[in-house]
Amino acid sequence: MIQKFLNIIRHYRESDERDPDSWVLFCKKQKTLYEAIYVASMAINHLGNRHPHQFRLMKSDLRNFENSLAKQEKLIGTIKSFEDLFQIVKCAKVHGIGELAIYDTAHRLGAFLNIFPEKIYLHSGTLVGATKLIGKINSRVITKQDLPEPFKSSDLTCMELEDILCIYKRRF
Repeated sequence: MIQKFLNIIRHYRESDERDPDSWVLFCKKQKTLYEAIYVASMAINHLGNRHPHQFRLMKSDLRNFENSLAKQEKLIGTIKSFEDLFQIVKCAKVHGIGELAIYDTAHRLGAFLNIFPEKIYLHSGTLVGATKLIGKINSRVITKQDLPEPFKSSDLTCMELEDILCIYKRRF
């Protein structure tokens, strides 16, 4: 099993999946927090294309989400941890916005604010991967230490481990 996990880690490191996506990079390059909130919540990149994770969401729902989140701009500007940022984004949720959109929006805004997860957030595919890997989970967040070797002793970040749990969920 350890060799299988080492192969997954090696494959991930060699793949394009590890590179930051254009939606995160575009959000990070915004000049103001308000612009970053707009770009992150509308899930658009530099070409105006919507992220594949949010492709099926209604534009009106994303716009309502953006309006709700923009009301928290001042508070977001004071945030020091990803966990706090995630909670604010989660509280701004509106009809039509699910767990994955909440995490992705917090991830993009976190990149703008230079704040990154210190835990692994479970949603959609990551929850499937984590459950297959470690069994029943009673939380929407796990730590690196909850994972088996060699994941927990790797130099992979929590964001990268979140990617791995989703991308390789069928291989666990």
